[in-house]
Amino acid sequence: MSGSVRILVGVDGSAGSEAALRWALREAARWSAATDGTGRGAAPMVTALLAWTADGLPHGVLRAATQANPDGLVRAATEMLERSIGRVGEPSGPVTLQRAVVREDPVTALTAAAANADMVVVGERGHGPLHRLTPGSISQGIVHHAPVPVVVVRPATDGETPETDDRRPVVVGVDGSDLSLAALRWAAHAAAVRGVPLRVVHAWGGYDPMYSEVLVGAQGLLVRQAEDVLDQAVKLGLDAAPRLIVESVVSPDSAMRALLREGREAQLLVVGSRGHGGFTRLLLGSVSHQCVLHADCDVAVVRSGELPVRAEEPAVTLA
Repeated sequence: MSGSVRILVGVDGSAGSEAALRWALREAARWSAATDGTGRGAAPMVTALLAWTADGLPHGVLRAATQANPDGLVRAATEMLERSIGRVGEPSGPVTLQRAVVREDPVTALTAAAANADMVVVGERGHGPLHRLTPGSISQGIVHHAPVPVVVVRPATDGETPETDDRRPVVVGVDGSDLSLAALRWAAHAAAVRGVPLRVVHAWGGYDPMYSEVLVGAQGLLVRQAEDVLDQAVKLGLDAAPRLIVESVVSPDSAMRALLREGREAQLLVVGSRGHGGFTRLLLGSVSHQCVLHADCDVAVVRSGELPVRAEEPAVTLA
């Protein structure tokens, strides 16, 4: 396993973006610790990127805009980024933190920079030219367009401090589609570096109520089919899984309802960007969209099967 994961974080001076930066630094440290310092390649790298434009500037940059001084604007943006890093703190372990200030709208800048990253991390909401349109519209834009997995981090509630030893599981939704299997593999690595169980959820409900009588008569068959889908997904998706405990959940609810419920007791919810079967309508903007908007925990949306690491031979324990 390699510890040289590359994490890109969108920072704009908001509390939400600083929560995202804090999450990314902890995640990079986890990847490094999981290799016991023996991973191949360079140390994990976190890039904190602040993107700004003349329209909808972050507040700190806006104050300097009246000077009509491009160099002053860049300095103001750089200072804002440094203040955010100062509040979050420099990485304590073998993690490299890079800074980037880009004159571009956040979605465009982060999507372009994501080509050289293994994942993108953003806050649930923040400042910027889009924040006045729809809550979380920047994070939604990144989720829609980034070519790599995107993690949307929930801000801490008042008085809440991040848990240093969070034992809650990582939850992932599967339906047998290729992208849900990619999400399953990604979630397995996330659970492994945390040393927590992986909870795999397949939901077979959500059928039209007008067919309720047919549904009742076929319920036994539907449950067996759902169990088969889940078993096959675990077999295929965890063929190269690290050592971890896997908990299987078959739910008669709709995909969205089942995932939001399981997310209440999770530290991270992982979904594919689209799927089929029990996750029908999981076209980004439906189930995955609703999870990003409404889940109680952090949410990762996975687009491809690419993983920045190779795990050891599987040693999966089903619970």
